[in-house]
Amino acid sequence: MSSLWVLGVVVALVDKPPDPKDVGQGWWGFVVFLALAVATVLLWLSFRRQLRKIDFKEEPDAPPGPSEH
Repeated sequence: MSSLWVLGVVVALVDKPPDPKDVGQGWWGFVVFLALAVATVLLWLSFRRQLRKIDFKEEPDAPPGPSEH
């Protein structure tokens, strides 16, 4: 019985639309977006720098032996 009561409260809260003056991106949304963009660029630069440090010599494939056909 209590689960039906909780469901009724949730439906009552969901049915009521929010007040338009309370809804908006605001400055905090812009700050978060800007911080994510800066973090992405910094991670990309760091990744690129790490990839440049990799030095490997690619060896040619060995010719197939008699059992490798």
